[in-house]
Formats: sequence, structure tokens, C-alpha cells
Amino acid sequence: MGKASSAKKIKRVQQAGVNRTPGQRRNLAYPALIIGIVVLGLVFVYFARDARRATASVAPTTEDTWFDPFGIDVCGQVQDRLSNVADSDPGFQILENGLIRINPQSDAEAGENATFGRFANSVGLKLGSDSFTLPNGTTYTSGAPCPAQDGQPAKNGRVALFVWPPQANKNSEPRVVTAGISEVRFTDDNQIMVLGFTPEGETPQLPPTVAALDDPSQGGTPATAAPTTAPPTTAAPETTAPATDAAPTTAGG
Repeated sequence: MGKASSAKKIKRVQQAGVNRTPGQRRNLAYPALIIGIVVLGLVFVYFARDARRATASVAPTTEDTWFDPFGIDVCGQVQDRLSNVADSDPGFQILENGLIRINPQSDAEAGENATFGRFANSVGLKLGSDSFTLPNGTTYTSGAPCPAQDGQPAKNGRVALFVWPPQANKNSEPRVVTAGISEVRFTDDNQIMVLGFTPEGETPQLPPTVAALDDPSQGGTPATAAPTTAPPTTAAPETTAPATDAAPTTAGG
């Protein structure tokens, strides 16, 4: 009787653990959810790794050293060349010959991340949505006037970045960027750029720094800012009182 009673108890426990009728499928929702999460995680990891590899392989890479001519044009007048600020990014610097040297130091600066904004920070240029400010504090904003020149009336200026492909000449048409200037990428060695404040519809000339491409190594050291000096003042000429033989006058008592 003891063995029969134990067998019945085991059978009842086994039957209690079965909550489905014969022919009913097992509930696979939970295992499927777990498998789905794992698969999605693997997919995200794959694409993230692939994106990092793609960014690292898009030129310029950390193995590249490019030289791009650059200039600033304000109302048809070429401005003085800029210098690197004290905390300039070594991957994006202006050289003494006026060329931008582009040599990303890490993947974070390479490929899609090699932008004009990084260079602007290195030379103290401040870029706004429709303006730019030179290191000396002068700001140019779209809509402000360019003065009358050569008998022509004053015209409203426009802030834009003009981008020419390598080997462009005076007849080449640049790409004109008026929005998102800081996000414009360096995409080619010897690519030419001019940051301009020029009358609407007018294109500046190629910058004089294009000539430096003949020998980029000449004057190819980073340009450093000259020490700030006070503007010269015009002093009045010194005057000397004429000599006299008269004895000094003393007050009598």
C-alpha cells in the first residue's frame, strides 16, 4: 500500500505541473523576446562598429597631411592672414605661407569630423549662423552694407564660405555655403576656401595663398600670433626754453 500511495502522489504532482491540454503548444513568447533582444543588440553593435570603421577610413585619416589654401575677403578686400591661437588644434592649423595644414591627430578629428569649424577654433575665428568675427573683434553680419567702391553704390553684404575643388582657376565656380559653415568638411588635398563678406551674387577671387601650393614646405611652419602692441602715438615735439643771462628774480622781503 505504501508504494502504491507514493506512486499516486508522484503522478498527481506531475499532472499538476502540466497546465496545457494535449495538443496545446507551449508558450514561446518569453523565449522569443529574449532571443529578439539578443539579436537586436548584436545588430546594433555590428552597425556601430561598422560606422566607426567607416569614419576612420574616410579621408582625411590620421595618416593624411593635406594643404588647403585659405583666405578672407571683406567687400572685395583680401584680409591679413590669421595666426594660430595659443590652444590651437594641432590637426588643423594655419601655416606661415597661408595654407591650412590638415593632419587629424585621432579618429575623432578624421573623416566626417574634419570640419571648417575645427580650423576656425584654431585661429580664433568665431562663426555665427549669419556672421563671423575676426580675432581682432570685428564682426561681419549678412545684411550689413559694403561701402561704395569705384563709383558703385553701397551694397548689402552676405557671409558665405566659398569652396573650390583642387586645381581650380579664376574661371572655376565655387560652391557657396551660407548655412552651417562650421560643418563644412575638408574633403580634398589642395581644396581652396575663402570666408567672405561680399555683396550678394559676387564671388571673391581665389586667395593669394594658392601660390604657396607650388612648394607647401616653404614657410610651412605654424603661424603664431604676433605680440599685441599699442598703436603708435604722435608726440608733440620737444621744446627747450632759450638760455638767458639774466639773474633769476627773487622776491624781496
